[in-house]
Amino acid sequence: MKTIGQTVKMIRQIKGFTQSEVYSGVMSRSFAHRFENGENDISAAKLFKILDNLSISPNEFRFIQNDYQEPAATSLRRRLLRAYNGHDLQTMGRIIDETKKRSNLSYKSVAAMGQILVVTYYSKTFTVTPAMKNLWDTLFASKTWTLEEIRKAQILLPIAVSRHQEKLIPEIVERFENNCQKYLGAVDDPFHIADELMDLYLSLFQIDLNLAQYHSAKEILTKVSRLNTLDLSWAGRLQQQLITAIWELYFGGEKKGLTLIAKLVAVENLYSPPVDHNLLAIINVRKRLAQQYRKANHTD
Repeated sequence: MKTIGQTVKMIRQIKGFTQSEVYSGVMSRSFAHRFENGENDISAAKLFKILDNLSISPNEFRFIQNDYQEPAATSLRRRLLRAYNGHDLQTMGRIIDETKKRSNLSYKSVAAMGQILVVTYYSKTFTVTPAMKNLWDTLFASKTWTLEEIRKAQILLPIAVSRHQEKLIPEIVERFENNCQKYLGAVDDPFHIADELMDLYLSLFQIDLNLAQYHSAKEILTKVSRLNTLDLSWAGRLQQQLITAIWELYFGGEKKGLTLIAKLVAVENLYSPPVDHNLLAIINVRKRLAQQYRKANHTD
């Protein structure tokens, strides 16, 4: 693998920058020459300044430094979620087998996530595996969550249910929201945190409905409505509309909910086969259960 200096040199030459343009005010010409030859290291502060001068983000630099590849655990997590959305259980099983025996915590968290996603296909509760417990303990031990922890933390919700510790769910949600606020700018969302929040709220909404915690479920729509639609990806916007539609089916206007659902299904039907099997599966289940709820509570 190239040294950091060698990768900086490669990017500088690709972009057509001179050494003076990149290193002026950061280091001397002689030091820059040795740095680019892999002979000298530099501080993180200087590297960030150099990356700014090159107009390249730290994440992209790391990607290039790693021969244009994501870190292995990140790539496996992305593949796992893609398989989950496509209901490809065989691929999910292979990824779980590949990661659960690794000693590295990043791999163990991928295994735990995969195990939870697989078992929740069939059951609302499950046996907590060692990998899941390890992830639970790690996240609860961390006073502050970085992006890496935020992207894993919603898995704490189904684990709490399976451990019969539903009373911890409000604490989990509060910690999640508080940590997310640190990354949400006043006018920007550079790390797509709004999508992470929407993902959490969809999981929380379904758990509240499953546990018949209807008062809490009714409050979800307020949280969802507060998120700026402009900050959401299209996946996040679809989730926002899905939550709204299901909320209407249970607690609001059934006709309005069915109209929203028809539009969501129409979007999914633009692709054959559907891209997101989970959205369609949630719709089918919630339409049936919402009818039962309305009948039992005489809301029609």
